Amino acid sequence: MKKSIYEYSDYKNFLNDYIISRPYRGRGLKAKIAKALRIHTAYVSQVLNNHPHFTLEQAEELTEFLGLTKNESHFFLLLIQKERSGSKRLEKYFLGQIEQFKEEQKKLKARLEVDDEIKAEDRQTYYSSWHYIAIHALLSVKEYQNKEVISQRLSLPLEKVNEVIEFLLEIGLIVKESDGYSFTSKDFHLTSDSPMISKHHTNWRLRSISSLDRKSDDDLHYSGVISVKKEDALAIKNILIKSLQDVRDVIKDSSEQEVYCYTIDMFEV
Repeated sequence: MKKSIYEYSDYKNFLNDYIISRPYRGRGLKAKIAKALRIHTAYVSQVLNNHPHFTLEQAEELTEFLGLTKNESHFFLLLIQKERSGSKRLEKYFLGQIEQFKEEQKKLKARLEVDDEIKAEDRQTYYSSWHYIAIHALLSVKEYQNKEVISQRLSLPLEKVNEVIEFLLEIGLIVKESDGYSFTSKDFHLTSDSPMISKHHTNWRLRSISSLDRKSDDDLHYSGVISVKKEDALAIKNILIKSLQDVRDVIKDSSEQEVYCYTIDMFEV
């Protein structure tokens, strides 16, 4: 979608825009929503075009179907409660809650853009599983700035993708824009003496092993056990380090189109 949910004050406008933004302008999506909420498709159309409103229970289930983040879900439920208000006074109350939440999101975005520090516990979470780095990297590619697409690309449950994106938003590594996500200036890497470096390397070595089953011509796997002089082993290590520097130069000038993982291991047996 081109607009963020936080730009809406009416949940029906948000849902209608969401539907037409889907492939084939959302053909068949109302039927899928009806099935998820265990109601008739005709009723979904009535809600989106006329007076009836979804119940709070239906709205909560709908946030899961749409793959909304925790904050987006909370905001969506506020929109529902505003529309379901039985008095002008109650409607005004929820409208105030909505406007306050919008302001908080603006302040959070501004704060995240100037704060370059990543907390130690957040670093630990980020490197605890390959999911975080993979999803973070995929969000840099325009065609992958969609939760459902990422879910299919990585064969992960939508709930997990949603959880990771929410985390990346909360710690300020990405921000939600009207047309997707953008990266902030925050960045970090692990030093060789970091207590998390072993976990990080293990995560991606295991992913490398898993990729062997794909037998893709696009993948490269090489293992060799050699017997050489100590000084030649050092020369080989220096060649590999130089190649990593060359790779980083290529990455620096490359546009984001696809995500790859490369690992290099050389150690004394």
